[in-house]
Amino acid sequence: MNSLSSVARENIFSSPFDVSWFHKPVIRKLLDILQSEGAEVFAVGGCVRDAFWRKDVREIDLAINIEPKRVKDLVNKIDCKVLKAGLEYGTVSVILEGQKFEITSFRKDIKTFGRKAKVQYTDDLKEDAKRRDFTFNAIYLKPNGLIIDPLGGFSDLRSGKVKFVGDANKRIDEDHLRILRYFRFVSKFPSANKNPDQEILDAIRIKRSLILKLSRERIWNELKLILSSHSVTTAMFLMDQTGVLPILFPNANLDELKKMSNLEKLLEEIVQDSDKLKNLIFSDPIRRLALLSAENDISNQVYLSLGKQEMERLRFYKLKAFNLSEESYHMIGFKYDLQTSMDLFLWNMTKGKKYTSLELKKNHISILRSCCEKMVEGSSAKFPLSGEDLLNRGYSGKKLGLTLKEMETVWIASGFSLSKSQLLEKI
Repeated sequence: MNSLSSVARENIFSSPFDVSWFHKPVIRKLLDILQSEGAEVFAVGGCVRDAFWRKDVREIDLAINIEPKRVKDLVNKIDCKVLKAGLEYGTVSVILEGQKFEITSFRKDIKTFGRKAKVQYTDDLKEDAKRRDFTFNAIYLKPNGLIIDPLGGFSDLRSGKVKFVGDANKRIDEDHLRILRYFRFVSKFPSANKNPDQEILDAIRIKRSLILKLSRERIWNELKLILSSHSVTTAMFLMDQTGVLPILFPNANLDELKKMSNLEKLLEEIVQDSDKLKNLIFSDPIRRLALLSAENDISNQVYLSLGKQEMERLRFYKLKAFNLSEESYHMIGFKYDLQTSMDLFLWNMTKGKKYTSLELKKNHISILRSCCEKMVEGSSAKFPLSGEDLLNRGYSGKKLGLTLKEMETVWIASGFSLSKSQLLEKI
């Protein structure tokens, strides 16, 4: 195996995690054609990382020790679609049986400029590893189940420690998105990264303005993953410390974000016994984004590219009042679906002045539980009056609509207790 000649023997070992995903028929079909003329093929990067972390392996990137032209000639022998994107950088993207694979030839950089680089193809896997972003992404897996760890990054994969491959400054120069990717991985493993390498933080601080050269789509895709993290505050405080956060959100209030994060975790525990609430999403990126963005700028995103629905949800939070009373959650549950109700509840509790401390006291838990119960009660309530009931009483047109709305308000205020006959008596 020429490609492994520079890899230390102790860095080649049997995989300690499940690799059955690497033997599915569609992948086997691709591997068979790629190996048919003696090429060596490896899974690398995110798929290996996710398999070790016991996540679903969805995207499989392959590394190979032959040049892209030969790769393309090989895959053209089977029924698949070869995409044009990435060919100039040594990547052959293939759609096979509806699944996308990226097959990248071993490379070493000759010159880098942003995301682009002048590369030279090589037969040396270790040289290829040196140009990857983080140590736990520079681990290769052979189809026979052998792990190839040329840079000794497997210990970082085990611990979740985020380290750049080699010089952080060079890695960031090669791809500016690696600044945000660093924080994304830190948010996954906060305990392993409590004491981050100061040289890494210094490099990010020096290079932070490079993120402005990235497309809005790439920034938002990465930031959304950070904002979806259970440990979002760990990443955000580091982003603030390195000057990255002020570039994107000059008026970000991290105290509010921490308060919301604490509430989310507390509520997640409270609702575990509720069949209706336990599957709600608490780590919502748009709700958290609404906290970070400026109060007077609901579009906010000079540097982000939000979809239409995402923008509508961002505006939804910005336009909502807070300091609602506990009784209001009956109405919220009735008016909105449960996910939206919980989102508004978290927004109100965070932005409101009633609960000012970041650490909620024990006596607040009963209040939170009561509000959740009111939302569930409201979501299942059905207003007993209809337009037909008022038509039968001689109402019509605008007066019918206004009266129906008035009675709905009365019914909600009663805690949904008034019956149809009781409401009709009040008209």
